[in-house]
Amino acid sequence: VSEQGRTAIVLVPEIALTPQTVDRFRAVFGDKVAVLHSALSDGERYDAWKALRSGEKRIAVGARSAVFAPLPDLGAVIVDEEHESSYKQGESPRYQARDVAIVRARAAGAVCVLGSATPSLESWQNVIDGKYAKLSLPERVGGGALPQVEIVDLRIATKQAAAADRNLRHILSEQLELAIRARIARSEQTILLLNRRGYSSFVQCSVCEWVAACPRCSISLTYHRVPERMVCHYCLHGESLHDKCPQCSAVTLRQRGLGTQQVERVLGERFPAARIARMDVDTTSGKWAHAEILDRVGRGEVDILLGTQMIAKGLDFANVTLVGVIDADVGINLPDFRASERTFQLVAQVAGRAGRGPKGGEVVVQTRVPEHHALAAAVTHDYESFAAEELASRQSPAYPPTVRLANIVISATREDAAADAAATAGEWLVRALAQFPPGVIEVIGPAPCAIDRIKDRWRWHLVLRAWKPAVLTRVARRFLTTFDAGSRAGLRITFDRDPVSLL
Repeated sequence: VSEQGRTAIVLVPEIALTPQTVDRFRAVFGDKVAVLHSALSDGERYDAWKALRSGEKRIAVGARSAVFAPLPDLGAVIVDEEHESSYKQGESPRYQARDVAIVRARAAGAVCVLGSATPSLESWQNVIDGKYAKLSLPERVGGGALPQVEIVDLRIATKQAAAADRNLRHILSEQLELAIRARIARSEQTILLLNRRGYSSFVQCSVCEWVAACPRCSISLTYHRVPERMVCHYCLHGESLHDKCPQCSAVTLRQRGLGTQQVERVLGERFPAARIARMDVDTTSGKWAHAEILDRVGRGEVDILLGTQMIAKGLDFANVTLVGVIDADVGINLPDFRASERTFQLVAQVAGRAGRGPKGGEVVVQTRVPEHHALAAAVTHDYESFAAEELASRQSPAYPPTVRLANIVISATREDAAADAAATAGEWLVRALAQFPPGVIEVIGPAPCAIDRIKDRWRWHLVLRAWKPAVLTRVARRFLTTFDAGSRAGLRITFDRDPVSLL
């Protein structure tokens, strides 16, 4: 495309991946490359936008908003890790950057390439239906072998560790600890994944079972050790750690669950000579913090890189020979139809960070459900068997890609107002759908959202499930232009087409 004098857009799912991607593209295309993402200042974004619009720069690299880069004569749009949920804009205007990329490429007469080792089931179904051409890369670049994966059943490992009186049994199994020690001894590097930040998931009274909860959201407060606070990850409400239970005055408060800060402390105790870097939202809030941490890893100044999902994809370090998944079960039992798919993608993607150089690699996955089909397929690098089983499970009850969904979230400052408005919307939709034959579109609900209060707003939702996208579009337009719920306690209605989550 570049040789033809045309322009291109390259999308990456995480800002953390942008520096590495930009370095590679600039190594080939020189100063034709511009960067676009939200971590830039307004001035930097404007300069990049103007350089692209004027033709001074010919390739835009960035996160989801880069899909709107003002490039003339667009010849290619590349979507790396196309399965990532971060391509969906969660606030208005809601859009799925992958889908926008396809539409924009079609309008411009350009080619759109969706890249992933674990494609979304929607894209995979489009391959099955012949809408997309499949281009396979069955071998790694350079011909390296995929890493060997070992599953550690934490139910068994915990019992064995308890018998040996090891206090850290629920964090590092013996297999993972020995593997880390071997890498440190050989001056090789390790990546450890735990997709939960903070120190512990919640604080609980050991006497009356009271749990510290957010006063504004229906969620427990996460305990952070540095700085020491209990924080809500939805509204950012913070409190100091209590000296005693506010409900029964007991002084024994236990910290439950596991977060990256606690794993970092344990690693420091077990491997005092190791150089450890933690990469999560708390350590990467500063400008260029992602790049600074990854540059240290690339220079060999880090022995163990610990992080959340942001380290699971796109990273390519030849000296990383071990990947450990601290707890593969995080998120696997969430009440969302994509929970298994996300777990498979996360484990498979982070496993791919190991053995990318000539030294080879090993992966250790700790779990309490080793028989789960998502984990069984991930450890054997078998995407097609996972996709076949997961697609079959979404036939009945029907979920995407079998059907198309819209999630209508109705929120208000009073619970009764949200419930009443949701009931009114449900009745309106039932009447509106009566014109269509059975089996074309249906409404599910209303019901409280899984997290029914966020930022002092009570949340109810309804789900539209359609077997024909055009019908869903007709109903959506009519609902958005004609439905009136009245003025109830600061009522808000959010219409989310093709939601990535129903939580």
